[in-house]
Amino acid sequence: MKTRLLTPRSKGFTLIEVLVVIAIIALLAGVSYSIYSHATETAARTRCTDNLRRISDWGKEFAGQNGGKLPSSGMKDSLLSARECRNWWDALAPIVNAEQPDLIARNAKEPNMLPDTFRCKNDKRPEILGAEDANLPAGPDTISYTSWLDNRKGRPMNVARGQALRGKPWISDGIPIDGRSVITEQDFEEIVVPALERHQGGIMVLYADGKISPVEDPTLNKVTQGS
Repeated sequence: MKTRLLTPRSKGFTLIEVLVVIAIIALLAGVSYSIYSHATETAARTRCTDNLRRISDWGKEFAGQNGGKLPSSGMKDSLLSARECRNWWDALAPIVNAEQPDLIARNAKEPNMLPDTFRCKNDKRPEILGAEDANLPAGPDTISYTSWLDNRKGRPMNVARGQALRGKPWISDGIPIDGRSVITEQDFEEIVVPALERHQGGIMVLYADGKISPVEDPTLNKVTQGS
């Protein structure tokens, strides 16, 4: 009598096993994305901080040459005449050019070219993302930072007089509007609030005393404390 050889039946994965594997993969993917997102944001904030630190250094040099006053946007609150200065980046142009010659054109017939320092890495506006060159013609659409004034009277920060500059924002993430600083609550809503998504619901702020720090979900009173 012949005996039949019984071959072991191959086993497949059960539904529970498949679901467990999928859950583990999803968990690992979520953790990996969280780590990547955090690292990316940390790098972006570091880059933004470095940008603001350089702008702060240029601003201090400007103040040393102009009676201790930091530049701000707009013609009325600037130390320079309307013909010489339209905004804070125009005011810093000679100082930037001294470090990087001819980077910001001074010819009135040509658009000023701005260094990458004037743009936040998390600025996702089409005008910024579509740029092939690190240096773009100057204008509100190519700047990632907006200026603040000392108070509602429209005066620039006066470093020379030893004012309490702590808590007074000078430059921060925003949607710059040519010739306009953040002064009123309406300015804050129109210029700063639209840019809060750049740093996961926060903005990077350069204070007049040189301090740089992120402000999460700011309100006008919180950001302008001490103004």
